[in-house]
Amino acid sequence: MSAGTDPVVDAVVELARSLAYERLGDVERHGAGRMLLDSLGCALGAITEPAPRIAREVATAGIGSGSCGLIGDRRRSDADLAAFANGAAIRYFDLNDSYASPHGVGHPSDYIAAVLAAAEESGKGGREVIGGMAVAYELFAALTDALQLGVEGWDHVLAGSIASAVAAGVVFGLDDAALRHCVSLALVPNFPLQATRLGELSMWKGCAAGNACRSGVFAARLARQGLSGPPLPFVGRGGFQSVVGIEVDMEALRPGRRPPAIGQSNVKRYPSGYFSQGAIDAAIELRSRLDGDRSLTAVQIGTFAYAATVMAGDPEKWRPATRESADHSLPYVVATALVHGDLSLKRFEPEALSDPAVADVLRVLEVREDPECAAAWPDTVMTKIAISTTSGRREETVVRFYRGHAQNPMSDQEIEEKAGGLAAGVLSDEGFRRLAERVWNLEELSSVGDLLSLTWP
Repeated sequence: MSAGTDPVVDAVVELARSLAYERLGDVERHGAGRMLLDSLGCALGAITEPAPRIAREVATAGIGSGSCGLIGDRRRSDADLAAFANGAAIRYFDLNDSYASPHGVGHPSDYIAAVLAAAEESGKGGREVIGGMAVAYELFAALTDALQLGVEGWDHVLAGSIASAVAAGVVFGLDDAALRHCVSLALVPNFPLQATRLGELSMWKGCAAGNACRSGVFAARLARQGLSGPPLPFVGRGGFQSVVGIEVDMEALRPGRRPPAIGQSNVKRYPSGYFSQGAIDAAIELRSRLDGDRSLTAVQIGTFAYAATVMAGDPEKWRPATRESADHSLPYVVATALVHGDLSLKRFEPEALSDPAVADVLRVLEVREDPECAAAWPDTVMTKIAISTTSGRREETVVRFYRGHAQNPMSDQEIEEKAGGLAAGVLSDEGFRRLAERVWNLEELSSVGDLLSLTWP
């Protein structure tokens, strides 16, 4: 460590440098393509939703010809606002990938938007995108563990702001001194509240990570021009540790402590919170066993404390009035899957939220902490569900690794089918095929603008 520098900032920069493109293996390079295609599909599926549309309108207002393109939209914007708009689209349906640890849960693909904006503005290609994604993924995961934000205070996108800034700085080609300023300029001005994800959830839930991308790209642009940030943002007077009261876990920032996160993501099949993916699989399986005997008298969901707090710990999660509250409601998504046998996007439309059949199931549903599920967390998102019917029938099942979890990964074909289904409202079959082919050959990409143009209707 150099004299007068912040050891946490130095560790973040060292970790970022360990993820250079040349040091990545085939699993990580291919994983970047998988996650990019999945994320583009998520964004295209959400392109007409209110929050992503508003984000694009704000991003393009008064801008005649910006430096960066938008997913699914021919207009252009400045890099930081393009990162915001594209990030909001990627995140909005809660269908993009997840990272989980005892200290926090979030979505590393949220920060792909920052990498794309930085790469397009600086004229970089596919290899820089892969390297930038690897940095964003690793820093988000490591900082989630190191900062230990939990679920009641600061939102996990705080880690995303830093990950976005450093990843963008790496793509810009900044030296270590400038990357340190990226960290400081992303951390010091941006402390997002966990109110984003508790109580009744608003449109902001799907936009918070996009805003972290905006903040991160903005910080990197400032650092690129030579703007300095406070030199001791973590350990100094008035820094993170003294204000938040959390001592950063330096071991979590050590390079090589685990395989790179870019090759280890948990991919979702359902537009719902990470903790509910296995529960939805379980509910659909149980429904298929009932052979029409679906008048339920009891539904018992066994899970672990973190999941129960985040997805069933507020009254609003038991009577969701917004799509954002519903997709973060373990009771709602399980009840809906038991009634309808699926959890498609239409199950979050306004009329679906007041479905009387779902309300009937919610009245007999309970969520409890299960010791076995608690012991299995965070290596698995183990869920137990037991149901009883008026005829006296009882069925139960356990899901440990849902399809898409890193221990039960979706195939490339499944990733492509998911993305293609989401993109179908925007792109033709042939248009999506061209996009997928470009992503699967990401290392050969010479221009991010060329990639984004393939998302335009």
